[in-house]
Amino acid sequence: MVGEYRMIITAVFRCAEESKDLPLKFNVYLSKKSSNITEVRGNLTFEIPFDDSLIFDVNFASWSLTGGWKPNSLIYATENACSKVKSILGNAWHSFTKTFNLPTTNWPLPKGIYTSSGYDTTLFNDNNFPKVYFYGKYKYVGKVKNKNNKVVGCRAAELSVVRPWETNMN
Repeated sequence: MVGEYRMIITAVFRCAEESKDLPLKFNVYLSKKSSNITEVRGNLTFEIPFDDSLIFDVNFASWSLTGGWKPNSLIYATENACSKVKSILGNAWHSFTKTFNLPTTNWPLPKGIYTSSGYDTTLFNDNNFPKVYFYGKYKYVGKVKNKNNKVVGCRAAELSVVRPWETNMN
C-alpha cells in the first residue's frame, strides 16, 4: 500500500564494505532518550571538506515478503552532494546542523569533528522527500563518492515507513 507516511529509524550502522579509513566518517548511533524519543548521537569526522565536488549515491532495499532484503527499491545518485543533501532534507537539515554544532548551514562544511547533542529522529520527517510512499521496512545505504567514483564516506540505516498514526513495524 502507498500513502502519506512518517519514517521511524530503527537502526544506524556501518556500511558492509566500509573501510575504517574513509575521510568522511559518520560515527553515529541511536540512543533511546525515553520510551517515545530516539536520538542520533555520536560525531561526524570530516578529514576533507564536505562540498559540492562530491557525489551522493543512495540505494534503498525493501524487505521482501519472502524474507530478506530486495535491493534497488529506490536509487538516487547525484552530483553536488552537499547542495542536494540540504535540499532533500529540507527543514530537517537546519535542525541537524544545529544539533551537530556544524559551523554553517551552507557549503562547504569544513574539516573537523562535529558532535551531536542528541538529534531527535522524528525531526527527519520534516523533509522534502515525496509526500506519499510505499509502506514497509527499508534498508538505506548512503555513499559519498569523489569525482573518481571512490567512496569517501558511507552510512547505512534501517527504517520503517508507516501510516502517520502507526507505531513501528516489526
